[in-house]
Amino acid sequence: MKGNSYIPLYIQIENDLKFKINSGEWKPGDKIPPELELTKLYNVSRITIRNAIKDLVQDNYLHRERARGTFVLGPEKITEKTTFSLVKSFTQEMRELGKTPITFDVKVKKIEADAFLAERLHLNIGNPVLYLERLRGADNEVLTYSITHIPFREGYSLDEKNYFGSLYDYLTMFNIHINQQHEYVEAIKANRQLQSLLRVEADEPILKRVRQTSQVEQNYYEYSENYYIGSKYRFYVEY
Repeated sequence: MKGNSYIPLYIQIENDLKFKINSGEWKPGDKIPPELELTKLYNVSRITIRNAIKDLVQDNYLHRERARGTFVLGPEKITEKTTFSLVKSFTQEMRELGKTPITFDVKVKKIEADAFLAERLHLNIGNPVLYLERLRGADNEVLTYSITHIPFREGYSLDEKNYFGSLYDYLTMFNIHINQQHEYVEAIKANRQLQSLLRVEADEPILKRVRQTSQVEQNYYEYSENYYIGSKYRFYVEY
């Protein structure tokens, strides 16, 4: 593994393993590769692998079973260290920065949950899901492209005009006030679709922000993937 001198190797590996889980590459119930195989994969010592796995076990991403191995837990078990009680919408973020949020394009439809979405939205496969795709920005400048999935409820509109503003403001009409959030951010290269949507060149860095929010009391769960132009957006963390 190519080490970053500022980040301990075990944390780099921990983040990579966490991404495999959050992205769905490793699914709940999957047995992860044995330590020896991971040492060869990352070209690090066994103790480095053990330290990375130990943290993921403590955070409930993984669990060990004696004589069987280490297995992936479902997203409902995960308790990340970066869990916030304050959940901000893109609209709120922009207003706090003194910018005027704007939505350039919206696509909305009802789809059926596949295995990936069912796991994250606490649904059964085939249950209805609201699919929301939006191109957003501030002060007439494109900043982000997002794809959001939430369990579909009777009363949810399929009219695009209802989603040009804040989704979270819209959800208050249904007495939904999101109060839990898990997310991670990674840097990626813009593929052709993102280049076209965000109007950037191939070498423009993109921040991919994968977000899972919920209000358990209302049985509300959300899974979204958000892509930001790296040179135009900063991600702030509050503790």
